[in-house]
Amino acid sequence: MTQAAWRDSVAPMTYTKKILLLGSGELGREFTISAKRLGAYVIACDSYADAPAMQVADRAEIFSMLDAAALAAAIERHDPDYIVPEIEAIRTEMLLQAEEQGRTVIPTARAANLTMNRDAIRDLASGDLGLRTSLYRYAETREEALAAGDALGFPLVVKPVMSSSGKGQSKADDPASLAKAWDYAVANMRGDRAR
Repeated sequence: MTQAAWRDSVAPMTYTKKILLLGSGELGREFTISAKRLGAYVIACDSYADAPAMQVADRAEIFSMLDAAALAAAIERHDPDYIVPEIEAIRTEMLLQAEEQGRTVIPTARAANLTMNRDAIRDLASGDLGLRTSLYRYAETREEALAAGDALGFPLVVKPVMSSSGKGQSKADDPASLAKAWDYAVANMRGDRAR
C-alpha cells in the first residue's frame, strides 16, 4: 500500500498531540504506528525520501539532522508538542536550545545530547560521576589515533564518537591495523565529527 493510499484509508480524527520525529528508520516506523494509535499527529523527518516512518506518518520532512538551520526551521514550522530524536546523527545542541525555549524533548535534550555523543557520555561517566571506565583516548586525526595506540597498547577498539549499530567500529591489533581502523571509523561514522 502506498503512503497516500494508507493515509486515505485512515478515518479522520482529532489529534491530541503533535510529534516531530527526528529520524525515520524502522524503529521510528514502529514508534509512529504506536503514536498514531494513541491519536498523535506525527511528522517524520529524515535525510532521505520515503524512510520507513515516513510511510505511515501524517507528514514528512527531508533534511539532514546535522543541519542546524534546517532542524531549527522544522521545529519552528511545525511547533510540535513533543520532539523525539530517533537517530544518532543529529545536531543535539539544537535540541538543548529547543528545550530552553520551552519545548518538550523526549526523553530530554540533555539525555539525547549525552547518549548520542559517545564522548559526552564517557566524559560524564569518568569525570563528573567518577565511574570506572575502560582506558580510552580521543583522536581527531590519524596521527592522534596512532599516538593513542602507543599510549594504550594493543589490542584496542576504535569507535567513532557518533555512531550506531557498530558502524565504523573495529578492532586494531597493531599500528598498521590501527591506521586502517581510523580510516574505517571516519568513513563509516554517523555524524560529521571525525573523532
